[in-house]
Amino acid sequence: MTPQPVSRLQRALAFIAAGLVILSLACFFVLMIGTWLGAGPAQGSGEGIWPTVELLPLAALPLAFVLIIVLLVVSIVGRSRQNRKDAR
Repeated sequence: MTPQPVSRLQRALAFIAAGLVILSLACFFVLMIGTWLGAGPAQGSGEGIWPTVELLPLAALPLAFVLIIVLLVVSIVGRSRQNRKDAR
């Protein structure tokens, strides 16, 4: 059995999902450090970049989860096609 080559779509989905997770984790840490230093949105500093830092993980993490599910489905479909092709 030869390994299935990784398609451009799979690589793109993986990098986008990883980037979204890393960006969300960075926002979590920035929010924690900013709150610790007294500049977070809970201290009345809901201006500037803080609303973005606070809301970005709420959108990015579910989107990353959906992209991982899509990557899993694309991978399963590709393997199924490869197995059918090898069976002939």
